[in-house]
Amino acid sequence: MDAGSLSALLSPPLLNVPATGPAPSAKGDVTGAIARTPADSRTARPEAPIAQPPATDGLPTAIGGARLRNAATAGDPAAAYEVAMRFMEGRGVPANLEEAAKWLERAASKGLVPAQFRYASMLEKGQGVRKDRGAAQKLYAAAAAKGHAKAMHNLAVLYAEGVDGKPDYANAVLWFRKAADYGVADSQFNLAVLVARGLGTEKNIAESYKWFALAAAQGDRDAGRKRDDAAAVLDAPALAAAQEAVKNFAVQVQPTAATAVPEPSGGWDRAAPPPQDKPRAAAPLSISAVALGKQ
Repeated sequence: MDAGSLSALLSPPLLNVPATGPAPSAKGDVTGAIARTPADSRTARPEAPIAQPPATDGLPTAIGGARLRNAATAGDPAAAYEVAMRFMEGRGVPANLEEAAKWLERAASKGLVPAQFRYASMLEKGQGVRKDRGAAQKLYAAAAAKGHAKAMHNLAVLYAEGVDGKPDYANAVLWFRKAADYGVADSQFNLAVLVARGLGTEKNIAESYKWFALAAAQGDRDAGRKRDDAAAVLDAPALAAAQEAVKNFAVQVQPTAATAVPEPSGGWDRAAPPPQDKPRAAAPLSISAVALGKQ
């Protein structure tokens, strides 16, 4: 056994924890993870468009057409989510995290899973809303229970940190494992760390090798180094078995309801089709009419 490799493997690297950086982006679901070498990832925002007067439904006309505004104010969670994303990204209107949080909360309260995840992220970081990690944890748990992989990861991080100051590694392992099965690289790395150190689960260097290797395959360099440290500790049969486990790993697919946000045919910015008149039922022909037609 290489003592140096074992020491490096078991040293407590930083878990991939939620960041407190710039506002969330809708371009790709953030996992709430930060780089292990922190860097300023802020980018300059494009110039915000000129504020527009509100329409009669309370939303600015620039946010979208009547179809979107009417659906959102009527309580449609998908429309509320779309409005929130436009406020968050500054699409058509000046970016406004407070408005984004308000509309995400409405969509989340109706059970829309992506909204639950995004609103939880804002609550966790205090972006556009008062910071409330306890409320964030509940929303992450709701989204995770419906199969949202990145909500599983963020929930696990909160358990590992301990919202009340006391880490719960057993639940952290549970949710990191679920997210790792869905292919979340940060969860694979974190699970490997906890398994290697025996936190919340039995210590298992062979299993830690598997998860480090899978995270490394997604481009995580730290995971690649930890994978090699684990390999140096394992004997040949154990290493071969761990490598076979990596080879046979298949990523689970998230349920559609966990990630998809429905939208109407043609999109929210297409005008709603006008109501169509119902065709009148043809009156039955009289015997005399049939007779006249034969003449």
